[in-house]
Amino acid sequence: MKSISRTLTWGLAGSVILLSIIITLLTYLTLNNTYKTFFNTRLNSEIESLVSTLEIQQQKIVLDEDKLNLYYSHIYSGHYFIISTHNQRVQSRSLWDFSSIPQPQLAAGKRLRREITGPDDQQLILLSQGFSQKGLQFTITVAEDVSVLTHHFQVVTLSLVAGLITVLIVLILLQQWLLKKSLKPLVSLATSIQSLKNGELTTLSTSQTPKELIPLVETINQLLENTAALLSRSRNATGDLGHSLKTPLAVIQQLAQTELNDHPVKSQLLKQTNTIRALTEQTLTKARLAGNILPGALFDPQNDLMDLIHSLDTIYQHKQTRIDWQPHQWPNRLHINREDALELLGNLLDNACKWSKSTVLLNISTQENTFTITIDDDGPGIDDDQLHMIIKRGKRLDEQVEGHGLGLNIVENIIKYYKGTINFKGHHPSLGGLSVSINLPQSPTTYS
Repeated sequence: MKSISRTLTWGLAGSVILLSIIITLLTYLTLNNTYKTFFNTRLNSEIESLVSTLEIQQQKIVLDEDKLNLYYSHIYSGHYFIISTHNQRVQSRSLWDFSSIPQPQLAAGKRLRREITGPDDQQLILLSQGFSQKGLQFTITVAEDVSVLTHHFQVVTLSLVAGLITVLIVLILLQQWLLKKSLKPLVSLATSIQSLKNGELTTLSTSQTPKELIPLVETINQLLENTAALLSRSRNATGDLGHSLKTPLAVIQQLAQTELNDHPVKSQLLKQTNTIRALTEQTLTKARLAGNILPGALFDPQNDLMDLIHSLDTIYQHKQTRIDWQPHQWPNRLHINREDALELLGNLLDNACKWSKSTVLLNISTQENTFTITIDDDGPGIDDDQLHMIIKRGKRLDEQVEGHGLGLNIVENIIKYYKGTINFKGHHPSLGGLSVSINLPQSPTTYS
């Protein structure tokens, strides 16, 4: 799953780094070109100065030393020249006995630029140019030590790189700050959605939501409202239907008792009428247990079971059945929809209370990747042959054991949806009644 923050971070950081590299290269190339242009201009001026100081006498080059720059007189001063013909070589006193500077013979107007290591390991830039005067062809080569300037150029280049790296770091930090500030509404929205799942909120607030996200938040709120209204209408319709059936069933049962006498169908009709009545009562019980449930909220057993257990205590108060539960030892949240959890536990607890003598045990425990729900009662339990029948896929418990609570298909469908398992024991070791154990994934998963 891609992260918007990570994608933006790497994308913007990569762009800033690439831009910084391009700026660094362009700046370096510009400085280097300026550096070379400066020395080319300087050496060209030196050549022109030397040309103005020489004369050609009898096909020989004669220099007016009084016109020469003084630095040509100091040994290894860093400024040198060589003037050569096919049979003559004139060089500055500053070269002393250094003779490793090559002197090419160039045609008039030709130029040659080179870099060599000079005396005392000086870094020299050489510029040679060919001339022709009074029928004599000669080449002038001037050289200058650029060691100090090269060192300064390197320092400037390193300073530029260091400065750009510093600016780059500052820009990346600034970018991170801007990203966090820009994505803060999304983080806040994610937190609100989590609170919505936990049942702490009923709608998402739009007070601090960016205008780009307001349509999304409003759509989510509308879906929540529509889902809640649909669930409410469904529960009300179920309850109304259950109440509407009670009177016709009572009339049919009364007529069967009084009018059919010993008719062969009487017992069968009464049996089916009782079955319908039982299903009606179970439907009404479910409607009473459902309560006001936020669609999509996660199950909080410590709080959400209070109303359920209170309702069951009220329904079975004539039996004085006690549901033993220890919510303070349970986890705060389980990754199961609150409505599904109440549907699941409502069915199983209702069945346990119906068949118990006085005690029902409810426990929820967690392990590394799963949580386990166990419901035990002190009723008569179920024999092994009947137990084998009720755990068949798609069978209803009330169809296999007469009057034994709500059908298992609802429970099994919920457990299947959450990729869990359910196990039965016909007799609890200490209580003697039915023992039901449900294992469900503790972490969110993709349900099907």
